[in-house]
Amino acid sequence: MMRCVRVLVGFCLCLCHSSEAQSAYRRVAIPEQAYFAEPFDGALDRNWVLSKAVKDDQLQLLRYNGEWVIEDSREPKLQGNRGLVLKSPGKHHAISAYLRKIYHFTDKPLCLQYEVFFRKGVDCGGAYLKLLSHSDDLRLSQFSDATPYTIMFGPDKCGSSHKIHFIFRHRNPVTGAYEEKHARQPEVDLTDYFTDQRPHLYTLNVYPDYTFEILVDLTLINKGSLLEDMDSPVSSPHETQEHADQKSPKHGRSDGPFTMSPVSAVGFELLSLTGDVMFDNILVSDSLEVARRWTEDTWGQRKTPGMIEKLLIATVKRPWLWGVYVVTVGLPIILFISLMWPDKRFGPPDQDYYYKKTDEPQPDRRQNREEHVTPAEGVNRTAAEAESRATRRVQRNTDVTS
Repeated sequence: MMRCVRVLVGFCLCLCHSSEAQSAYRRVAIPEQAYFAEPFDGALDRNWVLSKAVKDDQLQLLRYNGEWVIEDSREPKLQGNRGLVLKSPGKHHAISAYLRKIYHFTDKPLCLQYEVFFRKGVDCGGAYLKLLSHSDDLRLSQFSDATPYTIMFGPDKCGSSHKIHFIFRHRNPVTGAYEEKHARQPEVDLTDYFTDQRPHLYTLNVYPDYTFEILVDLTLINKGSLLEDMDSPVSSPHETQEHADQKSPKHGRSDGPFTMSPVSAVGFELLSLTGDVMFDNILVSDSLEVARRWTEDTWGQRKTPGMIEKLLIATVKRPWLWGVYVVTVGLPIILFISLMWPDKRFGPPDQDYYYKKTDEPQPDRRQNREEHVTPAEGVNRTAAEAESRATRRVQRNTDVTS
């Protein structure tokens, strides 16, 4: 039994060791077809602009005084990987960078993805990314919460609420006013993405047929229609056109509800009560194939936890699962070993019932055990007893005669 237990313990240790296996980070090439791709492999370059927006024109007090730095990710599984880190807890942060070229919403999908790593967890704060609307007035040095954006996407925590935002702004072709549309939150539990202190990959795909997909770690968690699955639904192109024609027959055909503003920059404009939030591997593309290759080159360097590793990770928050694992996994292993290697001996070796499990069945014995005599021994014993009786008779006869 102790041998079986040692085997089981060794098996668990091997699993734990394999889950902590290390690998060196490989620098990735920037895809030429991408509108924006940033792995943060080097120092923070001039493409990234810190906001100098002020909250008081007279005192010239900066609205965003939080620190941004490039640091190692400190991941034991990916030594040498680096990322952009929001450092200052409780302060406002803002930083942005121009795309290589302006992105227009046409007949191709929008592929947006990036990684977030709450290295110290998160108490309250956002980690979402904004796609800034293109305009001649856009100045990244003045980037603020008032800067127009086309899409805002990413995780956000406030109190006990865990969300993954997808918000888009578009110009209503009838009223001319800009409106914000919020995707409904997924029904799955998002807590672990904020509390497990592991990096996670957030992906948003928006398609020309007015549908969208949201994935976390390449797992689909939400999808829907931009026409129907938003907290404030958008009118269909047909309904919008009818409304426009009824209101102003001379207006002619409208541009439809999804003439979203083109995008010329990405930016983070955040407040987090917890510092050390890392961002990495940002991509903006109009090609699913480019996004797939980028994901393989970046996120693919982290081996996604398999089923066994996920079970081990679950014990961190739920230690009682070890008992379940022992019953469901450990006992079958012990039984298997006992059946495959049945060379165990039972009972003290100086007793008759000491035998191996592979021995023939043992005969039952009476409580007052009799000496076992073979047939040959029985014949010899009978002859000896007869001879002894004859000798005693001869001896008695002799005594009588004398």
